[in-house]
Amino acid sequence: MKKNLSIVGVGIVIILGLFFVFKNQASNVKSSEHVSSESHESQKHQPVKKVVTTKKHTSSKLSESSQSEKVNRHKQASKQVIALEKNNNEALSQAITTQMATVLPSTHGPARWTAYVEEVGGQGLKTSVTNWEPAKSQFSASTIKLFILIRYYQLCQSGQLNPDDTYVLQKKDMVQGSGTMLNDPVGTKYTLQELCNLMIEQSDNIATNVLIDEVGGFSAVNRTITSVVGPKHQSSLERKMMDTSNIENGRANRINAKEAAQTLLQLYQGKVIDPTTDAQMLSLMLKTKNRTKLPSQLPAGAICYNKSGESNYRGIENDMALIKYNGHVFAMCVLIEMDGEGETPIDATIEQTQSEVNAIGNIGQAVTNVIAAS
Repeated sequence: MKKNLSIVGVGIVIILGLFFVFKNQASNVKSSEHVSSESHESQKHQPVKKVVTTKKHTSSKLSESSQSEKVNRHKQASKQVIALEKNNNEALSQAITTQMATVLPSTHGPARWTAYVEEVGGQGLKTSVTNWEPAKSQFSASTIKLFILIRYYQLCQSGQLNPDDTYVLQKKDMVQGSGTMLNDPVGTKYTLQELCNLMIEQSDNIATNVLIDEVGGFSAVNRTITSVVGPKHQSSLERKMMDTSNIENGRANRINAKEAAQTLLQLYQGKVIDPTTDAQMLSLMLKTKNRTKLPSQLPAGAICYNKSGESNYRGIENDMALIKYNGHVFAMCVLIEMDGEGETPIDATIEQTQSEVNAIGNIGQAVTNVIAAS
């Protein structure tokens, strides 16, 4: 009997020993997983950063792995500033990054941003900076309309489109978002030139979608981007305005800050089609309705041709502008998005949106002051 009890006692000791060994190993595994990434929930309104802790978690490994993947997708968007050009002007870079520091973070971490500035003549100042990699392009919102505009004028100039031809508004054309055509009755007639003007001046989404069809569709616009920017362009048109079905299929309209700004410079220099036609395209950008960003804080006497883009979906606030001031001519493009590709889109709050708008407006003023002082 005593022998049997002794055997049982030894067995209990062994089992308890094994239990504590496995418990310590499990704790170490969880601690190691937490070092590699933070919990996605803890990222709300906080910069992405590595946290080292030995605190144990009760969530499953599958949940931790899923959260880790979400954080890693955004790990390169941070407070760190990345230079995209070798010869960046330090004063311009500082002017931009100082204002970007005021943008509120998204749920996923710091908002992604990219900015490009280039001066024509003068000191030839330029800078290209971002806070994420690879920063090839960002969601365009309405800034992609710049290239639809160019495609339209190319076809008019070659005689393939007549700007006086009329289009009759149909029920299928109706989409929400910016513009005035949504308030017009079905059957209203517009000339193609009127549609073009509405697309740029009012950023009208219905006019834009009609023109996409009139100029030959997505592939035709992308061929125009190739002809203006080059074959390795990052800007692209992949869906119509407000087409949520294509968003869900992974198609998105994208803009590259450098490509947008340099296209504005080409228009100013008359190198896109011809000086007269290019001047006509730029003149529409003097009449844009949304002047709340880059043009908003410019000094008196500055002339600003701009095309903005914004969407509460993903917290997108973009603007591009050609600015003339005090004998200087320069172009810039500023892109900010709260939720990048691969991240769950969350509508931006009023406070987040306003911080983006304010930052872009202040960047317009700060950059102008730097260039004017050079």
